[in-house]
Amino acid sequence: MDMFPDSYPLAIYISVFFSPFVQEDAAVLYAAGLAVNGVNQWLPLYFTILAGLILSDVWKYWIGWAALKHPRARAYAEREHVADMGGKVQDNLLKTLLIGRFVPLARIPTYVACGYFKISYLKFCLGIAFTAALYVSIVFTAVHLLGEIVGERLKWILPLFALLVLAVVGGLYLLRRRSKQI
Repeated sequence: MDMFPDSYPLAIYISVFFSPFVQEDAAVLYAAGLAVNGVNQWLPLYFTILAGLILSDVWKYWIGWAALKHPRARAYAEREHVADMGGKVQDNLLKTLLIGRFVPLARIPTYVACGYFKISYLKFCLGIAFTAALYVSIVFTAVHLLGEIVGERLKWILPLFALLVLAVVGGLYLLRRRSKQI
């Protein structure tokens, strides 16, 4: 079996891999929609989106780590209540990462906080990989079941819907950024 089957061109796999860097949820829906429409092509898409999702998350740790290089951020991290919170994250890392993965708007702050609280990078990466695999599996299963419900005629809508969400999010980001420059 080829790593990238002939039914999808390499550009599709590249777009699936890099789309989590724009918007993770829409990217996973996009990949799952493509997987539902491909004949026996779900496994390469699954691993491509999973790799992109993991890579788009693990670098966020370093933002928190880098913040500790600033004297004010380091002094704040040494405060008792902040240090206590860091201990709780350390003791409940998997729960923290699961909440960060599944609670809207919690991902980036959670991943940055892990770097800020000096969580072991290896443990962080393993936790990210686990929660990403769980998330992608849930979405792929849900989209597959939805594809079964809507039938063959409407399956093509799923990846288009995800692309539309990506385009809207990207457009809103550009508009927001442009309005700040004015």
